[in-house]
Amino acid sequence: METGRLATLDAVRGLAVLGILVMNVVEFSWPFEAYENPAYAGGSTGADLATWFVQAVFFDGKMRALFSMLFGAGLVLLSDRMVQTGRAGSAADLLLRRCLWLVPFGMVHRFGLQWSGDILYQYGLLGLIAIPFRNLRARSLLVCGCVVLALGMSGNVLNYTRLVAFRDAAAKAVEAEQKGEALSPEADASRKRWQARVNSIPPAPEAVQVEVAAMRGSYVDVFAHRWNHHHTFQSVYLYYVFVFDVLGMMLLGMGLMRIGFFGGTCSGWVYGAAVIGGIVGACIAAALAWAWQQAGFSAVSLRIWLWRELSYPWTRALAGLGFAALVILTVRRGGLRRVTEALSAVGRLAFSNYVLQTVCCSLWFFGYGFGYYGTHSRSQLMLVVLAVTAIQLVFSVLWLRRFRFGPLEWVWRSLTYWRMQPMCRAVAAADVVTTGT
Repeated sequence: METGRLATLDAVRGLAVLGILVMNVVEFSWPFEAYENPAYAGGSTGADLATWFVQAVFFDGKMRALFSMLFGAGLVLLSDRMVQTGRAGSAADLLLRRCLWLVPFGMVHRFGLQWSGDILYQYGLLGLIAIPFRNLRARSLLVCGCVVLALGMSGNVLNYTRLVAFRDAAAKAVEAEQKGEALSPEADASRKRWQARVNSIPPAPEAVQVEVAAMRGSYVDVFAHRWNHHHTFQSVYLYYVFVFDVLGMMLLGMGLMRIGFFGGTCSGWVYGAAVIGGIVGACIAAALAWAWQQAGFSAVSLRIWLWRELSYPWTRALAGLGFAALVILTVRRGGLRRVTEALSAVGRLAFSNYVLQTVCCSLWFFGYGFGYYGTHSRSQLMLVVLAVTAIQLVFSVLWLRRFRFGPLEWVWRSLTYWRMQPMCRAVAAADVVTTGT
């Protein structure tokens, strides 16, 4: 391992970037609704149902939560090292520039490469909010992170209240209609809106085929079809969801970095507790997934939906940290060295690998590539995940034999420092830590 790097942090980041594709591949290959609900598309029986259970319990949101925490950890790591080297006055400026440069990267990633699940844009903007918190004590950061995540739950409660009101109004409208009473425009609208939700799962075949046809079209077709979706996710969804989800996880990651969790310096019992917490989080996710499956993945199972949403931030954080603890303990004990070194290589090139996933999957699924959108079942998509994972592992290991940074890490770093960074190992006098995602 080169000087200045944290093997544990690199390995955990590698796990996160590889694991995030297990869920993202569904969004690459099917309409967005299928990402969460297997009854919408992709298969919900047999091997496909088993695949969904594994995704829901171990991967859904867990790797993204871990990725967000690692981004926060990177902010603290870089800031502290600048303080230690007498550059404390430049730390905020450097961190701000690093985050600001992620914004155009995210825009190109989403609008140029057509990845509807881009997180770079959100990290760039929300990182600006996280930076002023970097000097707080670990306990304060952990509390702030939990508070922000809890605030996000208020939106779930409001949505639940709104949906219950629609359901009750629709029931009254149906009752009035059966009695032969004339419906007011408001009552009729409530009835139709609730009925549309009832009929959304399973969807009408033509509803799925509209998106499938668009995504199998030319680049212009895909661009036009996803234009409004992209804007919604980089505006409304950011303001109402990611601002709590991502920022809260970032703050948790900053606090965990402060106590040495990601650096691998905590006591063994801390990592043991994290593993147990991860098991608890996975068990809760499994119970809720089973309950939803028993309800037929219905869009009108509001109480199950509410419990899933309220528990989601906490099960994600717990399970993600459980995975991280397992990796950190393995690295600390020197076990599975080839595996952890491969994970570290992927983690060092996390930015490049994250975009590489988009390149591989968009070319495989979208119409301007091979056009397999809407053809693979959920279980078959795992073969795509294995193939792309193999590409990332080989790419990362071979690339780092010659170069100090991944290609996008090098561009990001050069833009941040506003000067060309030494890329080849032969011209590098010393290894400088890369702390981005």
